[in-house]
Amino acid sequence: MNSIEAVYEYATTELGFTDENIIVYGWSIGGFPTTYIAHAHPNISSAIVDASFDDIIPLALPRMPQWLAGMTVRCCRHYFNLHNSLLLSKYPGPVRIIRRSRDEIISTNERPDGNRGNELLGAILLQRYPTIFGDEEVQKYVRSWYAETGTITRRLSVPGELDRKFCATTVASLPDRQESYPELGRRLSTQEKIQLAYYLFDKYLTDFDVGHNSPLPAKHFEVPWKHSDSAPRN
Repeated sequence: MNSIEAVYEYATTELGFTDENIIVYGWSIGGFPTTYIAHAHPNISSAIVDASFDDIIPLALPRMPQWLAGMTVRCCRHYFNLHNSLLLSKYPGPVRIIRRSRDEIISTNERPDGNRGNELLGAILLQRYPTIFGDEEVQKYVRSWYAETGTITRRLSVPGELDRKFCATTVASLPDRQESYPELGRRLSTQEKIQLAYYLFDKYLTDFDVGHNSPLPAKHFEVPWKHSDSAPRN
């Protein structure tokens, strides 16, 4: 935390960057300083978290003897508390999660559905859009989307014809920076909620079909999407 604060202080005081001109990016365990600095300075423009996890404990426990489980949890919580989802859920700005679908480090089963980046994404979406992603029927679809590695198969699972205009119009009027939007979805049918959930899921997630340590191509360094990006252009 001290290191990322030092970088932030240098960027803002010595180089003259304002928070609105800063995008933070973190890969792997670097997801923690990224989520920390975004939480500590919520006016930072946006955050990108690549090949990272929601919480260190689900990854630490399988790598330790079972009889050390209690000590592992206590040590992580008191001395190595890398709880990215807790920090990022309190950041109000745009976020992009990059998930490496063949990630062998942050997956609990070496399959896409065991990638802890799923839990990070899910925590953010539930915090921001609780009426949509808290719906039990929507949750069934979200769990199935975790197992997929491409947008086409996810899209084919969505009931009915995907109405992108409806989805874009629905979210375009929301503020770009806010921790939660509980009003979104209150008057929608289940099918409309599922369509909107797919739309948001797709906007927050970038899938990259490689392992944990592969370099990230420049095309994946995209500025995170925000609600106003869905507004019609004149």
